[in-house]
Parts: sequence; C-alpha cells; structure tokens
Amino acid sequence: MDSVKKEHSYTYWVKNDPNHPKIDCQPKKVEDPTQVQQVQTIGSQWNVSGTWEEKKVPMTEIKKSLENIIGMKIGQTKISAVESVDGEAHLYLSRGKRRMGYHLKITFALEDDGQIKYTDFTDDGDRDYVLEDVTDETVKHQIEDLHLKTKEFVEVFKN
Repeated sequence: MDSVKKEHSYTYWVKNDPNHPKIDCQPKKVEDPTQVQQVQTIGSQWNVSGTWEEKKVPMTEIKKSLENIIGMKIGQTKISAVESVDGEAHLYLSRGKRRMGYHLKITFALEDDGQIKYTDFTDDGDRDYVLEDVTDETVKHQIEDLHLKTKEFVEVFKN
C-alpha cells in the first residue's frame, strides 16, 4: 500500500498537473472604464439573476392606461369614460420573466347612460361583470372584445 496521502481539494488535479496552464486569479485594476462590461438585467440592478421582485402598480396608472379604451364601440354604443378602478395590481419578476398580478373592480360608462361594472377582473381569468341600465342587447354579445382590450391595457406594465 502507498503511504502517500492524496490531497482532497476540489482543484487537486490542477495543482499537480504540470501540463495544465496556470490561471491568474488576481484582481486587476481597470484603467479604461469603457472596457467594463455592464450586466443587462430586466429587473433592479441588485437582482442580476432575475430571481424575484415585486412592485406595486398604482391604480392611477392603471386607470390612465384604461382610458385608451374610451371610444371603443361595443354593440350599438361606445365606452365614454373609465369611472373607477379599485383593487390591487403588482408587477412580478420571477425567474427572469415579468408577470402581472391583479384583482380589480372597474366601472366603464357607456354613451347611452349605461355602465359595465367588473366586480372581479383578475389575472387568472375571472371576468365577473354586471350590466347596469344597458338597453342595447348586442353589448352582451361583444363583451369578450372588451375583456381582451381591458386585459391588454392592464398588462401594458409588463413590457
């Protein structure tokens, strides 16, 4: 039996191999700042690997985005105003991807004095709504278009 004890380090094979190139791991001062590589992140500077981040989206910003829907034709009428937006909206960064999480109550006013009230508009697909004082029956048949446009303008913060 050989009485020579082997070294059990992670890099034992580098130290003992004469053919292996020596690696210089000493820090070097950068003379030209333009040569420094900037790490591109989609989140904050501290979250380089994009693990988890959460930011609250203000309701005023959501309402401002939803105002792009004003003038959209739905049935024989048009949306005339975004009367109210309540609830919570968050922008999440998880595993390098941006996601929106929201649970909102939205009220749209119609030109014919009716209202479309979303009592539950969420990121998981819930679209509970109430039509108040809506005389045009075709609004019910075209409500899916409003769902898609509302989702599009709520999730604009994801990009």
